Amino acid sequence: MLGNFNLDEVKLTDKVFASRRELAKKYLIEFDVDRLMHTFKLNAGIPSNAEPLGGWEDIHCGLRGHFAGHFLSACAKFSNADGDKLLANKAFEIIGMMGLCAQPNGYLSAFEEGKLDILEFEENRNVWAPYYTLHKIMQGLVDGYLYLGSSKSLTLALNLALYIHHRFSKLSYWKIDGILRCTKVNPANEFGGIGDTVYTLYELTGDSRLLELANRFDRTYFVDQLGSGHDVLENLHANTHLPMVIASMHRYSISGEAKYKEMALNFYSFLQGRTFANGNNSSKATAYVKGGVSEKSEHWGGHGKLGDALTGGESESCCAHNTERILERLLGWSGSIEYLDHLETLKYNAILNSASAKTGLSQYHQPMGSRAVKKFSDPYDSFWCCTASGIEAMSELQKNIWFKSEGTIMLNAFISSTVIWREQNVVISQNSEFPDRPISRLDIKAASPTPLKLLLKKKAVKAVKINSVPINLIEDNGYIVIERIFEDCDIIDIHIDAGLSLVPLQGSEGVSAVMYGSILLAMVGQDRLPEGVLESNLLEKLIKLPTEQLEFAVDDDRDSQVRFIPLYGVEEEEYTVYLDWKSEGMPQYSSFSGAKDGSSAYEAESVALNG
Repeated sequence: MLGNFNLDEVKLTDKVFASRRELAKKYLIEFDVDRLMHTFKLNAGIPSNAEPLGGWEDIHCGLRGHFAGHFLSACAKFSNADGDKLLANKAFEIIGMMGLCAQPNGYLSAFEEGKLDILEFEENRNVWAPYYTLHKIMQGLVDGYLYLGSSKSLTLALNLALYIHHRFSKLSYWKIDGILRCTKVNPANEFGGIGDTVYTLYELTGDSRLLELANRFDRTYFVDQLGSGHDVLENLHANTHLPMVIASMHRYSISGEAKYKEMALNFYSFLQGRTFANGNNSSKATAYVKGGVSEKSEHWGGHGKLGDALTGGESESCCAHNTERILERLLGWSGSIEYLDHLETLKYNAILNSASAKTGLSQYHQPMGSRAVKKFSDPYDSFWCCTASGIEAMSELQKNIWFKSEGTIMLNAFISSTVIWREQNVVISQNSEFPDRPISRLDIKAASPTPLKLLLKKKAVKAVKINSVPINLIEDNGYIVIERIFEDCDIIDIHIDAGLSLVPLQGSEGVSAVMYGSILLAMVGQDRLPEGVLESNLLEKLIKLPTEQLEFAVDDDRDSQVRFIPLYGVEEEEYTVYLDWKSEGMPQYSSFSGAKDGSSAYEAESVALNG
């Protein structure tokens, strides 16, 4: 089946993706490692005079230390992909500091061990997701080994995992169930993707204790219900459970236990009924706690019931990154066009859109209602979960454009990039003008004439020329198949098929978003459409403007104009993605109110749950 190229085999050469990736890289390069590791040192009893960080990395925040794990992962991936020695050295410096902060029993964190004691006593109160943070640290260390070859990094990760194994070995079945049962809204015991990471450590070491530990995080209340075909997503915290799906898929790849594959396939079917036009998910819970995070964000409601989900807190960026990982693994199972389309939609409209064009830093939520405004991370005073996952996402932004399988290469997105296909001794450079213009050119460099199969998505292609000669398009299961012996300097010109369409908001009447091909559009500049523009005639009235970057407009007889641009192109303007047509065809709007970040909302929810 289709799989990704390595990070160092694809290079972005466009103006949009590559720019945001470079901004995130610059942020990492300029970041003071002493500030990053300040709370780790204090927790280990090592003096530190560094200026403390703010936000979720504040010295009193329960989640402190999570950002360091993502930071290390991002440094390792950037360095591996770009051969960047500066970031490699920064990663090694972090690993060295973590080595100094690690305790003899393997414990390594920016918060005290006693937080785990509280979790074991309280189960879902008076802590904030300690195993979530330990996962980020452990995964950063694993990436330090996988991408930079640091044996010290692997040893630290292994020792931390065995520390957790030792703790769990002293707990009863029901105590473990209590501390890992995340069925309440905004669960304080969220544990991230630690199961997936421990499965990786098992594969690297063969230590049976790690397999036993990883299995502990596969929770029956979720896995078994989904494996049996029951939709249990309603009211669950989305980004707590997306990583559980990834871990289950990893378990299936190791053990071949069928229920874990079935669980993931069923989950994806249920997730589709909770997915927005940008390919992402999460919003309010059905049974929310008033004043808490669940009132506006981070949870799943009922299947096909997104009518009240445009809260200002919809589409958490972390969920996009984990949904992308699930889709990558699903694609490895079947090669379905459905998964490729979803990956492309996510890439433009939720992953690229998560990052600021000015700083490369992430949004927490990605609102799509009326008169929305983007809010991006502050460089040193936010450190939300999505700040952290966002910089890691930028370090691997080049993935999911190209896929390969033996003698086959598949192009999934018309994003300018160069792919090095080492097994075939072939380099393909894509120079694409999409979405601004519907054309893309592939330049082939081959050491010798090479028989290859190139796959393109049928729905995205109008015509193809090879060396200026039109070819007949051969279709197979949703793909255009180009199979021939390619020679050095061959040129493939692709005329891209992209049109306007309306995407309804699931569970609503008369609410829809506008897409141009795979690009989600946002209405900017005005807060309502001109008179006479209806849901039924909007697409025919939208005119593509002769601008350098993609832009549509709707005009009326009085020279009033409303502009539509790609959602990822919005930075500071007010914008509207979903148009509400329920009143005589004219969009209806309410005032926009963004969601709280998870820390303040968590505090409110804790009061409600514990009071």
